[in-house]
Amino acid sequence: MKKFTLAACTAGTLLLSGLGHAGFDGTQSYNVDIEVGESVINGGPHTAGKAGIGIAAFGSTQSKVDFQGLVLSSSQSNGIYTLASGHGGVGAFNFAKVGAGDVWFGEWAEDITGGGTNDGKRAVYYVGDDQGTTVPTSGTATYSVKGVNHYTSTQNNQLSGTFTADFGAQTLNGSMSNGTLVIGIATNIDLATAGFSGTAITSTASGTATGHFFGADAAALAGIAQFPGADRGLDTAFGGTKD
Repeated sequence: MKKFTLAACTAGTLLLSGLGHAGFDGTQSYNVDIEVGESVINGGPHTAGKAGIGIAAFGSTQSKVDFQGLVLSSSQSNGIYTLASGHGGVGAFNFAKVGAGDVWFGEWAEDITGGGTNDGKRAVYYVGDDQGTTVPTSGTATYSVKGVNHYTSTQNNQLSGTFTADFGAQTLNGSMSNGTLVIGIATNIDLATAGFSGTAITSTASGTATGHFFGADAAALAGIAQFPGADRGLDTAFGGTKD
């Protein structure tokens, strides 16, 4: 997983922060049109130095805006924020916040109308500020998780489930589902990086799962399940907090 640092960019009259901030961890399943990392835009509702996303249509994927600012332009249902395609031509978003920290996960497409049928450029992602993150070296914990995959508020089709971390064995396993999709994950925890990676599986496909713990004592987690080729439509972002 990639550590992001403050990037320099210019976007119209918006101002950029020149201050350094805490490390950010995150990734995306498709990085031609979007890239997650630390926000650099100060202007309007947006603040530099937070978990953010850059969109190529905004000028550059390096011109990252914070998710907290995007919330102000979004509708919300079932804990999922939706930003429609008409917002400045930068595509459409379904995204959610994890716990009390600056941690987010979601999906993006040029047009998510009707549940994100544009799979050609649809991407899932997670990103968060990992300042103060610690991971236990023993014991277990369960996490209540939520996932987004072609989310629509009318169908109320977010995924939900439980993951179990065994920090002594350094494993994170579990599943999440909605009415039509079940995704199981089996991953290994890297205590040194606070990350986890391994396999993701559905009834029809197998892929990879990757993510990161956030907060003191691994209070939260976020990640993505990613599937190859024709199964890209199964790509799902998820996040959750310790029970």
